[in-house]
Amino acid sequence: MLKGTLNFLRANYKRLALLALFSLVIYGSFLLLSYVTNPAQTARVFAGRTGFFFNTLIFVIESVITHYILIFGLILPVMRKQRSFRSAVMIGLLFFLIKFAYDHTFFLMERAAQAREMADSTPAALPEDKMKWVLIMSYVFILIASFSVALLIEWVHKGRERIMLEKDKTEAELKALKHQINPHFLFNSLSFIYGKVIKLDKETADSILMLANIMRYALGKNTRIDGTVNIMDELEHMKNVIEINQRRHNHQLNIRYDEQIDDQSTSIVPLVLITLVENAFKHGDLHDPAHPLRIRINTCVDELTFDISNKKGKGLKELSNGIGLHNIGQQLNLTYGNRSAFFVDEDETHFNVALKITFPV
Repeated sequence: MLKGTLNFLRANYKRLALLALFSLVIYGSFLLLSYVTNPAQTARVFAGRTGFFFNTLIFVIESVITHYILIFGLILPVMRKQRSFRSAVMIGLLFFLIKFAYDHTFFLMERAAQAREMADSTPAALPEDKMKWVLIMSYVFILIASFSVALLIEWVHKGRERIMLEKDKTEAELKALKHQINPHFLFNSLSFIYGKVIKLDKETADSILMLANIMRYALGKNTRIDGTVNIMDELEHMKNVIEINQRRHNHQLNIRYDEQIDDQSTSIVPLVLITLVENAFKHGDLHDPAHPLRIRINTCVDELTFDISNKKGKGLKELSNGIGLHNIGQQLNLTYGNRSAFFVDEDETHFNVALKITFPV
């Protein structure tokens, strides 16, 4: 218990310190407002029976706990789709009921103690019915303040994510420029080789032409103004990648491909599906008939789903200079936001990726 508490404090001390500072600002604002209105009553109310310092400490601790639970336990998880809105509301209501019972009981005990200490036996505190409304209004203020802080945190978080994504994108573009061969020279060379080989070996010539088309697609020749491509273009070149790899391995690879394209007008960020397929070829063992590479894609008017799974290969892995799974997730999040879901699941023997994109109708 103690070790867990220390680990929590060590991991969240910055958050807790900022919340403590925020609580002190709120407490100081109430103190100043009360002092301006009634200085004599302020000293009695804020000092209480236990003293000003102890009351302030209790307020800060209670405020930090309350705001931490609301911000990092309920509001932010709902914003980031890590918790359902319904469960957050239920937990929040239960939390405020417990807090109300605690605050109201403490108020009654304080009121009774003041009544015993005063000569006329008349408590100076608020009547019980008014105190209930004061507590409710204070909870509304706490909720609004927590929501405002959560919005600020999420705005800063999204800004940092966008900056990191732009940085990764810039680095990838610079790296690509360093290794880029003039595309016209490349395509002209491949066309020349294709013309020489077609008379000798048609399969090899077709492979050269297929490779040229893949490279031309990778350079963004089919990309639209909004940065997407038609799903049929993506699938055509994904099949070319599959065919090229089959020819490299003398058609010995075990691949099961299934597609159901109900809407051919669907568009998608280019090279996402192709990159996932390339990763399977680079890092998977596709020579086991019992564990083939499985690829499945379905599209309809408002949704695209893509699933790929493969058996993990053994030994040294081929180096990958693609954008990587992490950057794919960031790119999908930046393009589609909450309308995309990207899941990676793996164990000791298998690797699985699932992608789902929802389109507005």
